[in-house]
Amino acid sequence: MSKVSIIMPYYNAAEYIFETVECVINQTFKDWELIIIDDCSPAPETAEVLRKVKGMDERIKVLRADQNGGAGLARNIGIKEAQGRYLAFIDSDDWWYPTKLEEQIKFMEENNYPFTCTWYEDANERLEPYYTMKQDEKQTFKSMISGCNIGTPGVMIDTKVLGKKYMPALRRAEDWGLWMMYLRETDYLVTYPKALWKYRHIPGSETSNKWKQMKAVVAMYQQVLGMKPLKAGMVCTFIFLPKNILKKLKKLV
Repeated sequence: MSKVSIIMPYYNAAEYIFETVECVINQTFKDWELIIIDDCSPAPETAEVLRKVKGMDERIKVLRADQNGGAGLARNIGIKEAQGRYLAFIDSDDWWYPTKLEEQIKFMEENNYPFTCTWYEDANERLEPYYTMKQDEKQTFKSMISGCNIGTPGVMIDTKVLGKKYMPALRRAEDWGLWMMYLRETDYLVTYPKALWKYRHIPGSETSNKWKQMKAVVAMYQQVLGMKPLKAGMVCTFIFLPKNILKKLKKLV
């Protein structure tokens, strides 16, 4: 049984997945399993790409969803299949530094932290970094209601302490919803203050569409937090308002 289970959803990412899988194989911490879930990717090359990926290392498993349900539901299939004590996540187009798992596990075990994330670097399509995203040292359930800058590939969960939970049935903000579920049962999500991975920004990707992000967050507030639609919409609006407008509104209150 592997110590760490790494969950990776896959959908039309043939251009990037080999590089991503290589960064997992190159980890200095070796006791892992990588579970890749094909979210019914329609690209004709999918079967051949995933066959080659599976052949890259004996610790790689490839599963297929019964139907396309988005990254969250694909990850849930991986979470259910996972055998490791620790759950980690990586998307099929992002990239970890070689010591990512080793450093984060050491940080968790030395401090008895069951729920952690790391800083990360925003990078262009060629993985050239241009900004380091630094999260607060500790985040609580209350603080995360007002916003989430936690990147899924930086999160690690000790399931021996917190158990397994599953992402809500949403196509966006599903990871945020899962973090909120865990924060209902533990005091903090603790940040390891070092950038250990890169988030690849791809022009035209879903995360680049602010309007879709807003709708997703409203849905998450309703489904996970039980907010009424009006309240969810108002909270979300304040999160996504440009900072200069928000400052003016605060002065009027």
